[in-house]
Amino acid sequence: MANFSAPVLYNAVTTSLKTAGFLFGAGTKRAMVYEIEMGQTAAYASTDAPMQCDLSRAATPTLAGSTVAANLLDTSDYTATTLWVNAATAEPTYTTAGNGLNLKQWGINQRGSYRWRALDDGDNILIPSTAGVGVGLRAASIASGFAGSAIGTLAFIER
Repeated sequence: MANFSAPVLYNAVTTSLKTAGFLFGAGTKRAMVYEIEMGQTAAYASTDAPMQCDLSRAATPTLAGSTVAANLLDTSDYTATTLWVNAATAEPTYTTAGNGLNLKQWGINQRGSYRWRALDDGDNILIPSTAGVGVGLRAASIASGFAGSAIGTLAFIER
């Protein structure tokens, strides 16, 4: 079992949910998400411009973006087989409500950040070892002129 962290960075958050990062199986090991930290970067606006974050399940036959190597939390472990893609340029197909859409949702004020952490192993969000199936972390802002970026970290375990 190995622990990893993946950086979240999505430039130019818009008013519709866009995938900031996508964690998906490559067909060899299962992953378990146990922590997500999210915030935003931008000069403070004179009026608050909150950001909405969403974690949903998806199968991703159309995903395109920047593949980023997950960071080893213990350098003596193996390289992650689960894949992480930042700043998707093509949105994956998200599942319907009741089947994993909106697993977690939260709103963040432009001056704050948010951290979700599983209380124990039973609370982890499981990613199957099925190739191309995983979870997407999406972001949107209610302010149409918001010029900020979604930034954070997603931590996971492989078994």
